[in-house]
Amino acid sequence: MKRRAGHLKGSLKAAAACALCGAAVLLAGSFSGADVQPESRPRSAWDNPVTSPVVEPDGRVTFALSAPDAGRVELSGQFMQGRRMMTKGTDGVWRLSVEITPADIYPYSFVVDGVEISDPSNPLTFPNERFKASLLVMPSDSALYEPQADVPAGQVRYCTYWSRRMGLVRPLLVYTPPGYDRAAATGADYPVLYLVSGTTDTEETWFKVGRANVIADRLAESGEAARMLIVMPYGYMPAHGTPAPSSAAAAGMYADFAAELTEEIIPYVEQQFRVRSGREWRAVAGFSRGGGQALFSAFSRPDLFSAVGAYAAYLTPEVMEAHFGELLADGHRADSLLRLKWFGIGSDDFLRGGVEENLRWFDSKGVDYELFRTDGGHTWMNARKYLAQTLPLFFPHGGDSLQAAH
Repeated sequence: MKRRAGHLKGSLKAAAACALCGAAVLLAGSFSGADVQPESRPRSAWDNPVTSPVVEPDGRVTFALSAPDAGRVELSGQFMQGRRMMTKGTDGVWRLSVEITPADIYPYSFVVDGVEISDPSNPLTFPNERFKASLLVMPSDSALYEPQADVPAGQVRYCTYWSRRMGLVRPLLVYTPPGYDRAAATGADYPVLYLVSGTTDTEETWFKVGRANVIADRLAESGEAARMLIVMPYGYMPAHGTPAPSSAAAAGMYADFAAELTEEIIPYVEQQFRVRSGREWRAVAGFSRGGGQALFSAFSRPDLFSAVGAYAAYLTPEVMEAHFGELLADGHRADSLLRLKWFGIGSDDFLRGGVEENLRWFDSKGVDYELFRTDGGHTWMNARKYLAQTLPLFFPHGGDSLQAAH
């Protein structure tokens, strides 16, 4: 049984309309919060009276909120345990400075008289169906989420496609690597990763929070990962709602998503983009709910995928036996169908028990997998680590000729 455990090393090394048909094309950019107003320039009536957050070179970050009528304001963030009281100044602005390490991208919010709100001074928000946290981006030259001036940037294209199965227009983001448009003249095509975000997250979350585009740019530029397309669908399935991952209802939701992916999304992508056909050039991965959807999709259609990544996600032994027991009864056959079955989990992740139970089931069947353990919990800080670990593994020989062309 092959397992790999360890901690992340510092830097590893479109009726459907799509971006190609005129929708917005976003270039990968670096954001560090609200713009700081130079002290020498007087503020106009249109200027925000508060700058927040302000990140100092020593890692100290000052958060501020203008709420003169509030009786209590607290700061909540994934860089600390619990909440911390903020102090109200004579100007009616509440402030708090916090030392934050290590550098990362952290969700945070204010709690004003018991009501949680995002930071109105920060344009960076967490795309989610429910909570609307803000994002603190700590600058770090060594962090893979930080764009670099000398690293060519790919594009993130906003697309929509018509799902015949659902009778709905559905959103989709597609990352294309640097040089994708120029390579059209040569007919070059690319492997593709289908990357799904978690419960209550949207199709934007892997882009805006996970920084999948930036991580892919940097790993491709260093030669550690193949240049690839990354397709980021919306994982919410309206007919099912949001069942708990260990519930019987979860399997129905996973199966519905797998059908959506294989019957609607993949045909759309392969019609609109230059991607390589064949299972060896497709992988599927996801975080939390998206990881469960990825596992179900890969095991349902091993003729379409060669690799799967489950980031803090699992399928229960009951689901495995009911849906894939025959497929995976022979471990050697299972390994020949899916060359990579990768799991990542944090030591404090509330889904760790479910992941470990899933892996014990694999052990009982003699099915191979890779396991990567980290510190921390069920966070996007860890999700980025898992993506960085797996991008080089999905297509280890999938981009050699493309790399040479760039």
